[in-house]
Amino acid sequence: MKADPLTLILDRNFEINKIFYMISGNEITLMETIRDLLIKKSKEKNSADIKKIKSTKEIEKAVGLFNKNSLYVLSEVKDIENKHLNILMKTNDVYIFFLENSPKIKSVKNIFLKRSDSLVLDCYELTKDSKTKIVKKYLDEIGFDLEQNMFWELVEKLDNKYGFLERELEKISELRNVGIKSNQIDFVVSKNNFNVERVFFQLFENNQKIINSFNDKVKNNTEINQLYYVIKQFSQLIINNDNLTDFEKNIPKYLFREKKFLMELFKRFNKNKKLKLLNLLFKTEKEIRKSSELSVVLGLRFILNFKKMTTF
Repeated sequence: MKADPLTLILDRNFEINKIFYMISGNEITLMETIRDLLIKKSKEKNSADIKKIKSTKEIEKAVGLFNKNSLYVLSEVKDIENKHLNILMKTNDVYIFFLENSPKIKSVKNIFLKRSDSLVLDCYELTKDSKTKIVKKYLDEIGFDLEQNMFWELVEKLDNKYGFLERELEKISELRNVGIKSNQIDFVVSKNNFNVERVFFQLFENNQKIINSFNDKVKNNTEINQLYYVIKQFSQLIINNDNLTDFEKNIPKYLFREKKFLMELFKRFNKNKKLKLLNLLFKTEKEIRKSSELSVVLGLRFILNFKKMTTF
């Protein structure tokens, strides 16, 4: 069987009622979102143990041997046949096959498509219709009313990759209590935001490289505000999590490539450094608002002071 992955995102009450789930496609951020939703639902339903393995050959147990349910996340479908799946279906376990598109998975996908105990979820970039549904549901959930013209402007400017779209919507939600104007949509959903973020992700480089990157990517007050907002978001993530496990769970999905960097960054902040970081954020925001004509200079000082905190 086959289903639209968007259904799982829009209907959080969906049931885990299949044994095999195949998540495929070429949009990795949407694939990861669907995988995480399935894992969350399975935990809620059965308190399942989550086991990430490469293939079914690594499942070392006899059918019916354990009472505890398991959810296997697999990254390979080599040698999968119906007779093999028929053996696995006799357990109380759930199997998620997480595979980016390739010619090698075509035959296996056809097997899952024909089985009533399986669900295939193909993940590709969002269409305008998909984005419209996601944005409408998100704004309804946070109680944020937008004028119709701004709603369609937002839909048009949001990224077609789910992870990036989700990130931009989180920024929009910060404005719900103060209202929003068209020029703020341009700022929050700016295509240059990700380019500015690169400065932050070079934090472990030497000072000269950071300065060069900053001078190349940050040219005006708008861009320094974008950079400060990005760093503030990551700083709050560091400050609000007490341990590495919780921190890892809260890293936005679209940052899968920067996950290793962020986890290393978190390790460098003890309780004392977190307090210093909080003070640095407060001081910098106050100075930027007070001296907007010097905001770019203040921004560079801020990023270098932030880097200083990351040294052991």
